[in-house]
Amino acid sequence: MAILITYPQAKIAEKWQQRLAKIAPVIYYPLRKLTFCPLSPAQQHELQRADYVVLTSAFAAKSLVAHYAELVQTTTLVVLSDKIAQLVAGCGQRILVAPEPHQQALIDYLKLLRQPQEQVVALVGNLTKLTVQEGWTLIPLYRNQWTAADVACAQAKLAQLPISRALVTSPSNFNRFWQIYQQTTIPKFVALGETTAKVVRQNGLTVQVPAPQPQLLNAALAILAAPEFAAN
Repeated sequence: MAILITYPQAKIAEKWQQRLAKIAPVIYYPLRKLTFCPLSPAQQHELQRADYVVLTSAFAAKSLVAHYAELVQTTTLVVLSDKIAQLVAGCGQRILVAPEPHQQALIDYLKLLRQPQEQVVALVGNLTKLTVQEGWTLIPLYRNQWTAADVACAQAKLAQLPISRALVTSPSNFNRFWQIYQQTTIPKFVALGETTAKVVRQNGLTVQVPAPQPQLLNAALAILAAPEFAAN
């Protein structure tokens, strides 16, 4: 039996790596490839005109800083978490963090801030679950890709391996894993947020999800490592 974490090993604190390794072999397999998508001149113009720019992923934040920071110098950035806020530090006129690190909390927060005439641009990936709100424009800044070669590689790595516990960090991570998993052993799932948990439940599976909090990843890892989690 093994533990699957669909997140890069380098981003998991050493204490958690050691704790989980004592339970079972751990496989770190992100099940994704993120690629920056250059914005068209029209999209850049729309970004520059925005009153608020929304960022819900670390990759979008890094891409903004690397390629288009000069376009948002007078803009308010609204981000999903303190982690993303750190990535865009020094970018934009000011940075606001959602009260809780999930998309609905950010949407509700921005409704309180935004005047009817103000425009919002959300920089997202092609597989975003973020829904368009009044006065919002969603602009794809990166692609979450998964090729036939990626599928074959994942199958070779994961399909024949019984997995007892799995931390899935996005809907696409879960879907890609579940499509190739062939073992009769059903993993016990932890999801990093309700959006992902909903997709797991739609497949008739049970899942635990930590309550929204600043240290969401640590909370999810704590559930994954808990002795009672395996017993449930």
